[in-house]
Amino acid sequence: MADFDDIYYVRRIKDGHADAFVHIVRRYQRMVFTIVSKIVTRPADAEDITQEVFIKAFQSLDKFREESGFATWLYRIAYNATISELRKRRYEFTAYEDNYANLPDDNISDDIDEVSTEERLHYLDVVLKKLPPDDALLITMFYMNDQSIQQISEITNNSVANVKVKLHRIRKFMNFEINKLIRL
Repeated sequence: MADFDDIYYVRRIKDGHADAFVHIVRRYQRMVFTIVSKIVTRPADAEDITQEVFIKAFQSLDKFREESGFATWLYRIAYNATISELRKRRYEFTAYEDNYANLPDDNISDDIDEVSTEERLHYLDVVLKKLPPDDALLITMFYMNDQSIQQISEITNNSVANVKVKLHRIRKFMNFEINKLIRL
């Protein structure tokens, strides 16, 4: 069976062939679930929100103008739906940016170079869990999903400059926290 691109399926759906949406779901269900589960930690909640994302995407498909990639458009729906759900549930997150924004870069040591890769991954996992969910998602999109700054800007509705600043502050915080863990 030929593997058609997203636009082919989008156009088929817009032409009334709703069954073509199954191809979109199959192609992106893992990606959407990953995005959602980086923000919402309970798997059952992540599954529910993932389902909602695909429902919203299907209902909004006529608004997709093919100006950006379909994956970016779907990412944005997933991000917005998840953040919206968090607001409904009134999750509270502590902002770390104020505490570490003024931390000079030269005060951050490179103790991480002295530990094994396995230990680095462990420390990284510990620190990622300390981040507010939307910041953990930014790091995940940039480093693990290879999204560009421009794509992240479109997805999160932040300016390119704002995304760069946030990524810098998050990295600085993570480096500081990892080095703290190493010294324990």
